[in-house]
Amino acid sequence: MKKLLFFLLFSTAVFSQNYQYALEEAPVTIPEPPTGVNNQIEEIKYFEAHLLPLAQKATLQAALDQYGSVRLEKGDYSGVDLVMKSNQRLYGHPTLSKISNIKIAAGSTNVHIEQLSFVDRTVTFEPGAPITNCVLKTLRYVYINATGAKLDNNELINIGGQIKFDCSTSGYFRNNKIIKHQAQSISNQLIMKGNSTTPSYGNVNLHSNYLTPAGDATDIDGLQSAIFVGVDSEGWNLNGLGTKAMFTAKNMGNLKITDFGGGNAYSAVQTGSYDIDAQNVFFLNKYLRTSNDVISARTNMFLIDGEGAYKRGSGTVTGFDLLGNLDKSNAVKYNGTEQTSTITNTAVTTAISNTILGTKYTPWARTAWETLPDPLGANWKTERTGKTDQRAYIQNLIDTKGIAELPEGIFYIGGTLNVHLDGNHGIIGQGTGKTVIVGLKDDFPLITLDTGTDTNFVLAYLTLQGGSTGIYAGKINGVGIGQIAYANLRFITFRDQTNGIHLYQIMGLDNNFFEYLGFVNCARGFFQEPLLPYAGDYNTSSYVDKTMYYKSQFINCTTAMSMKATRPNNLNAWVDCKFDRGQTALDMGAQNYPVIANCDFSNYTGASVINSNSISIYSSNFFNNTLSAATLNAMITYIEGCKFSDSSNMFAPVVYNSTFHYILNSTIAGNVVVAKPSNLYYDSSAIYVNSTLSANPTLSKLLVNVKVGVPTVIINTTPTPYPQLLVTQ
Repeated sequence: MKKLLFFLLFSTAVFSQNYQYALEEAPVTIPEPPTGVNNQIEEIKYFEAHLLPLAQKATLQAALDQYGSVRLEKGDYSGVDLVMKSNQRLYGHPTLSKISNIKIAAGSTNVHIEQLSFVDRTVTFEPGAPITNCVLKTLRYVYINATGAKLDNNELINIGGQIKFDCSTSGYFRNNKIIKHQAQSISNQLIMKGNSTTPSYGNVNLHSNYLTPAGDATDIDGLQSAIFVGVDSEGWNLNGLGTKAMFTAKNMGNLKITDFGGGNAYSAVQTGSYDIDAQNVFFLNKYLRTSNDVISARTNMFLIDGEGAYKRGSGTVTGFDLLGNLDKSNAVKYNGTEQTSTITNTAVTTAISNTILGTKYTPWARTAWETLPDPLGANWKTERTGKTDQRAYIQNLIDTKGIAELPEGIFYIGGTLNVHLDGNHGIIGQGTGKTVIVGLKDDFPLITLDTGTDTNFVLAYLTLQGGSTGIYAGKINGVGIGQIAYANLRFITFRDQTNGIHLYQIMGLDNNFFEYLGFVNCARGFFQEPLLPYAGDYNTSSYVDKTMYYKSQFINCTTAMSMKATRPNNLNAWVDCKFDRGQTALDMGAQNYPVIANCDFSNYTGASVINSNSISIYSSNFFNNTLSAATLNAMITYIEGCKFSDSSNMFAPVVYNSTFHYILNSTIAGNVVVAKPSNLYYDSSAIYVNSTLSANPTLSKLLVNVKVGVPTVIINTTPTPYPQLLVTQ
């Protein structure tokens, strides 16, 4: 039986002062939900959780203990401190429900908390028995504290606030993933301290943004190993309250850092970008530097591509320096001497080989991809003909409630839905397989963001199908919006559109987290159309910074992502994403530190899978692509732990710029040598480390430098590639 809601359809010609009264009093039919289509697995878990009304917030602990899985409404549930135990789940509202403190009990496993904003700040891991396999995701204004606790194989994802793991006296933290950590103003923003009796190791920080701490940014000490992929810091010691380098790590074993950028020219106290004491340090793509950077005397330093010299700490220097293309020298230098032939000194080759090979660990698991729900099926365009326009119903909910919370159903609209960019407006459905907003025609955006800046909007649990664009953010009658910041979009599928998301000349998209987004049959999944020309000032900035796509899918889109910036984009990331079918996956320009991690690219048929000035690709797979030019068309590439199975040339020639390609611990089927056609002005340079290059057996060695087209085998042994960044010990 069809559901009835109080609603009356009016044409624009008959809107009157009585509109609100009539809208609330007159009944209208809401369409049946799609049949035979379910939501995605994580959506199902969310909607199956017991819904605790805000009026019953005092019973939150009892509800968790009774039901095991609880979800919250929009609002403030603070005033009750919680203790969470094994297999309990707590879901906030997509607006981030407010809550007090949470303690995760010692010995707990599979605790899951997400979408929460902390009034009283703290999530505490209790000391005692190990806490394992827990997920903390999308938490804001939080202090995560683990003092003396034992943490193993937990995931902290999209954390806004301080993370403090202090096991300097007891306890440990091992093989935890910290994916997208952002903190602002507070000090310290990351504390990770271990001890030698119960060592801490194997933790991976993927995508870290330490923004304007008043004092010191980090305090890392006593870890057996640690990995940081993608680090950006701006304005550390902003108010002169600290004395340390931005990245301070002492008494370390093995430390690996990639994509290291930012700056602090405007800080009150100028300290170094790093001060590191470790047995072995690996740096890749290091362009954050000061004149005060320090590496300890004992450290073996292995750096590939970076700028800026560093100082050695006090004492007799016992560590070596193996520097590849420092300051664009195109040279590989060992202890200051350029290596122009194969090294024959056994002691030297052994030391370098041990540093390169390290220990083989377990790669991160590959994502098991779900088929995205298709609630309308193949005949959706035919079936929308003659359907009732329900735009007024949804718009009224947005205007009166702020958040339009739609039931299950298929909602057809004949004009755009206006959503204010003020953090308090948006649309929430009942899941990508259950709630659908459909354009009656394809000549308007389904959702248009109104004017606003430095804030966000709410969108979750629905499918947007048809129309010209899913979400449009840009100029309206010549007036544009400013910066969209800290938006958490989740479980949205964009289908059959010219652009899924279109940014048109907005100032910026900064520090956002987009999870479980799907783009299907779109000409462009995401389209950044910047202000032109860029005048080098604030008013013409038009950027996308520090935005992460997490577990998202781009299916049969001509171009999955189009991001040709004017003011460069900084440290955007795609983590555990699937790119399948189309002409081009990423079509980008003016990018600093774009990071692809643990993703799959398949069945592309254009010139190249990725076009970009620069790209960093880690533990990702490329397969079943048939390309007319090359897999990658980029001036600078950083590749680690990847498998490229296609026979296409690996790299396209770039006519007017020199190119640099760095391949580490990877397997490449296609030819990696960039042919130099007559119109190519520069030769390619490269460094190959422990990589199997099937089409280039003479370069398939442990360490090779290619200096302006001329290769030199430096360590002439057979490679044994395996990932060394996105791994667990």
